[in-house]
Amino acid sequence: MGFLSFGSKSGKVKKMLEGNQFQLVVEEALKDKKTRNALFELLDDVNPGVVGDALLAITTILDTKKDVLKNHLKEEEFKRLIKLIESSNPYVRENAMILAYSIVRHYPSFVSRYRKMIQEEIRKLLAEGDKNQKGFVLVIIGELGLKELEPDVKSLVGVEDKVILPFEGKKWVKLGDIASETLEKLSGV
Repeated sequence: MGFLSFGSKSGKVKKMLEGNQFQLVVEEALKDKKTRNALFELLDDVNPGVVGDALLAITTILDTKKDVLKNHLKEEEFKRLIKLIESSNPYVRENAMILAYSIVRHYPSFVSRYRKMIQEEIRKLLAEGDKNQKGFVLVIIGELGLKELEPDVKSLVGVEDKVILPFEGKKWVKLGDIASETLEKLSGV
């Protein structure tokens, strides 16, 4: 082992992702905290392919063994994830949406701890985001039961713009239809 073996593994993990060793990265990350840390570090990489792959790897880890990531999720990471949802690169944006949705589903304690921050970020995306980002946060609003945002949701009910979200049944759907679904969920809360 070299004298730098105690440091970050982001260079090694990046090379593995670029070398199409995705499954190996996931397997290593399931066992090794430094590999998981490296994946989170790679969310700031300049190469959108690496960022998208890191997001996908984190999601795969979360869906495989959710407890492993519990200590990696902090307010800063979630804010960084929201920024990635705003990416112009579709691979990054879609994988960020999928990861954010998985976090919301798998970590209710995280969501309740940071509810106010999450609500603020969602409100900002509803105001400033493009139609796909708005569609995504509508899904999250329904999932979280954020009744506080009901007026914002109602304002989108008649919107005819079609959105593409990385979820089954959410491709080429009218933004207004997603808003209506969200309102139905909120009425049941």
